[in-house]
Amino acid sequence: METESESEDSEKEFKVKKKLGVGRKNLEAVKEERRLSEKRRKVLSSDDEEDIVDVRDSRYLWAEVYVEDEESWISVSVPDNKVHCVAEIFKKAPSPVLYVVAWNSVGKLKDVTRRYCRHWLTVTRKQRIDQEWWTESLSPWIESNSVMSRAEDEALLTMELEQPLPDRTADYKGHPLYALARHLLKYEALYPPDCQPLGYLKNGEAVYSRHCVHTLRSRETWLREARVVKPAQEAYKIVKSMPKMDKFTGQVVKDQPLELFGKWQTNQYDPPVAKNGIIPRNEYGNVDLFKQCMLPKGTVHIDLPGLARIAKKLKIDCAQAVVGFNFGCRGAMPMTQGYIVCEEHEETIRDAWNQEQVEAEKRAKDKRDKRIWGNWKKLIRGVLIKEKIAYKYNMNDSQEDKDDSLDGDLDDHDKKNKVPAKKTKSNSIKKRKT
Repeated sequence: METESESEDSEKEFKVKKKLGVGRKNLEAVKEERRLSEKRRKVLSSDDEEDIVDVRDSRYLWAEVYVEDEESWISVSVPDNKVHCVAEIFKKAPSPVLYVVAWNSVGKLKDVTRRYCRHWLTVTRKQRIDQEWWTESLSPWIESNSVMSRAEDEALLTMELEQPLPDRTADYKGHPLYALARHLLKYEALYPPDCQPLGYLKNGEAVYSRHCVHTLRSRETWLREARVVKPAQEAYKIVKSMPKMDKFTGQVVKDQPLELFGKWQTNQYDPPVAKNGIIPRNEYGNVDLFKQCMLPKGTVHIDLPGLARIAKKLKIDCAQAVVGFNFGCRGAMPMTQGYIVCEEHEETIRDAWNQEQVEAEKRAKDKRDKRIWGNWKKLIRGVLIKEKIAYKYNMNDSQEDKDDSLDGDLDDHDKKNKVPAKKTKSNSIKKRKT
């Protein structure tokens, strides 16, 4: 039998060996980790060192085949000998998968990302660049709108509609198919008010179709869209307007109520009719021409500079066309472009404007010629005066220059010898005589 002391010694020895073994293993693991980290941080400085690439290739290729019996495209992984393998291809592709572009034998492209990305509506679509820029970039090589292409687009849309509702609340923000009431923007609202929800979240919040979300606008904004609010219509929603400067008091007015209306509460703008050569104007004396369909009946839009002055000479009614607004620190400033005149006066005022341009060019040419001849006249007169003075005073000027140079030499000589220059009476008299 082992004594108690021997058993204690053996137990201590076992613990020490165990600790040493663990420490040795940890030390080897640390060394291996350091070696790998140094290898990753290795800088390529010579041809002898080995290339280390720690980034996977972001391109992954496979084939798509159109099956006429199924009237659809199926994916084919040639190395794996698999067909209908969308899930397998998505797993093997470099993450994240944001762009999947297919090109046919003619070299035309088509964006088929929706077919392979399971989270296209919730995650992938938000991680991509601007869709308009992407579409414009692919436009030179985009596939033609053939029957097969339209059928493929319909199949992709059907696949999106068959997907279940998202579980997370954040996925509904900006979702192209579904919306929550809490995520509506300031100028958005649900219409009709009693629209049926498509489902409910776990907290009981209703999920609505994105088609029920409409953009609301004020009366002035609808007018810029060539639409007017129907009479006796109540505002569908009232919000706080943007701060505005009061022109009379010079103070900023805030939190003023702004009435918003939906498109179903408006009608197409019906332009007024010009009668007896008089242009119908707004309250500011201009013509609202935010869209070409807003042009008053019986009038034409002429974009020629200085037309108002000519129309005033001919006593023809003419009004400026307001095509938009510039928003800056001074508020909304109207942008004008061209003038509105009646149709019966168009030919007359155009001929008068052309004649005015010819006369203006002639006046500008005469003014330029007059200035040119005047400059030459001044130049020739100056040369003649200079020659006349030089001929008359040439000898006297040369003698005076000689005397001045002589006086300068004497002054320099006196300064060097520190002797003050003395002016005698005879010298002064002689100098006056010269």
